[in-house]
Amino acid sequence: MFSIKPAGEWLTRCDLHVHTEFSFDGDKDGLALPDRIADEAIKRKLNTIALCDHCDIDDILDGIYPPYPADEIYRAVTAVRDKYAGRLEILYGIELGQPHARPEESKRLLEKYSFDFVIGSLHNLKNYPDFCFLRYDVMTYEHIDLLVRRSIDELCEVARFSGISTLAHINYIGRYLKKCGVSFDFMKYERRWRELFHIVIEQGIALEVNTSGLTPDGGETMPNESLLRLYYDCGGRILTLGSDAHRCDRLANGFDRAADMLRDIGFIE
Repeated sequence: MFSIKPAGEWLTRCDLHVHTEFSFDGDKDGLALPDRIADEAIKRKLNTIALCDHCDIDDILDGIYPPYPADEIYRAVTAVRDKYAGRLEILYGIELGQPHARPEESKRLLEKYSFDFVIGSLHNLKNYPDFCFLRYDVMTYEHIDLLVRRSIDELCEVARFSGISTLAHINYIGRYLKKCGVSFDFMKYERRWRELFHIVIEQGIALEVNTSGLTPDGGETMPNESLLRLYYDCGGRILTLGSDAHRCDRLANGFDRAADMLRDIGFIE
């Protein structure tokens, strides 16, 4: 497993959340080929990348998403890792969505394949569609409030799942609330967030700073600055940076801006 250190300057040289063409939503026009991603990472002076294709295991087993091509991914990632050895560290990773919903199957998958890096994520609640498919603009505030509370509770379950390296984009639902024009104060659940952060710290895993929401004219990381300050206040010091790139031209997106924010909070001296 990849050894994650407390936050420091190394963060900006490691993109630890990258998807290839093997993800169901990965670019299919050649921009997510492992070789092209590796070439671009070298051009951008990255030291390490983690190729972590989607495995939303509950939705895969329920037939909503296509099967996770584990053997094919393993062959592709190990081949490109060997090809670029000495020039770029390439981690064999996975983004394991909702492992708490199918714990036995998730455990068997992690035991079968020797992943260097495991992203734990929550894209949907148990027996619920992905947050990206929901129409928040026609929901009541009470319904949205319930979804947010339940998402934090289920994130606690994901964080407790053995084998996770980092917990990704913890306010993922916020991306789609914003797209629907709905504002929500995530800090109203400070107590719940603190509980989550204490679990993350106790488990010895990292909290991901996902930069996919950053654009040239603004945007926010996931988690946003307020939540990151709360994590720091709880004693959290271990972070990973992930662009969540689904094509090579999005590698390390917004890393400089994220680093400035992390320095201001105190994560990077």
